[in-house]
Amino acid sequence: MSEKNRRRPKPTGKNPAAAALLLAFGCGVGACILLMALGAFLLTHTNLPLSAVRPIACLAAALGAALSASVLARRLKEKLLLCGLGCGVFYTACLLAASLLANGGLDLQGSNTMLPAALLMGGLLGGAVSALRANR
Repeated sequence: MSEKNRRRPKPTGKNPAAAALLLAFGCGVGACILLMALGAFLLTHTNLPLSAVRPIACLAAALGAALSASVLARRLKEKLLLCGLGCGVFYTACLLAASLLANGGLDLQGSNTMLPAALLMGGLLGGAVSALRANR
C-alpha cells in the first residue's frame, strides 16, 4: 500500500450544507403549517371576513420562507443575503411549478402575484435579518 493511499481520510457521509438545507426546509414548512393553523383558528372563531384568507395565507408563507432563510443563513454562516435570496427563489419556483402542473399554465395577473412576491420577499427578509445580526 502506498503512502498516498494510507493518508486519505475515510468518507464519513456527513454533509453540513445538506443538513443545513434540510433543517431550514423543515423549520420553514413547520412554521408555515403552524401559522396557517393559527389563521384558520382565527377565521373560524372571530368575526374576520373570509376575504382575509388570502392575506393570512400569504403572511404565513412569507414568515415561513423568512424563518427558513434565517435558519439556513445562520447554519452556513456565509453569504447570508444569498441564502435568503436562494430560499425565496426556491419557494417561489416550487409554487410556480405546482401551479403550472395543476392548472396547465401560469396566471400571474392581479392578486395572483401576491403569493409569489410574498415568498420571494420573505426569503430576502430572512437573509437580511441574519446579515444584520451577524454584523453586530
